[in-house]
Amino acid sequence: MDTEGSFTVNRLEDMAAAAIKHCTDISSSNDNADQRESLSTFTVDSILAGIHYIRCHDYVQLLAAIRLLPDFIKIHPKVKLIVIDSIAFHFRHDFEDFSLRTRILNGLAQNLMRFASKHLIAVVLTNQMTTKFNHLGSSKLIPALGESWGHASTIRVILYWDKNQRYALLYKSPTHQENVVPFQVTMGGIRDVRVPKHFIQDNKKTKK
Repeated sequence: MDTEGSFTVNRLEDMAAAAIKHCTDISSSNDNADQRESLSTFTVDSILAGIHYIRCHDYVQLLAAIRLLPDFIKIHPKVKLIVIDSIAFHFRHDFEDFSLRTRILNGLAQNLMRFASKHLIAVVLTNQMTTKFNHLGSSKLIPALGESWGHASTIRVILYWDKNQRYALLYKSPTHQENVVPFQVTMGGIRDVRVPKHFIQDNKKTKK
């Protein structure tokens, strides 16, 4: 579900082609006949055919699309991932009544969690970060929809820049401790990077 209109098919095709090349390289190194046979139908077109795109121009369309998800899954039972990019966009710009916004968002979060649990589907929501200043003049990054919305998710990952390097911070998880890893965005999608020794040491010190 695209609320910002930033989705591009060409970018998705690049990532699909990279995934096919990656799997082909693995199959070639393993010399696995079953893998080679599976790759014969693993094409860019087959990948794109399994992705369903919904453009939501306002929060009403977004709420309607989420409400219809159970019916959508009945028609497309192979879908195992729902992505909403971003959950914050329309609620940041289209609302003046913040109490109403909070009630709608809380209901939306509860519905998505029940849906994910019932159908065993992963639901990923993106939410911009904003800077909050206190009376002393210091600042910190918080979710654009407020801290209460940040607590609604089961797992939270914060993506940020530091000294020209992208990092992913696992901020909240019921099964893993907080951790930070560097990553890069390439033509083929998100990839890991070689972690400098000093970064590992500094990260361990921070956790202590």
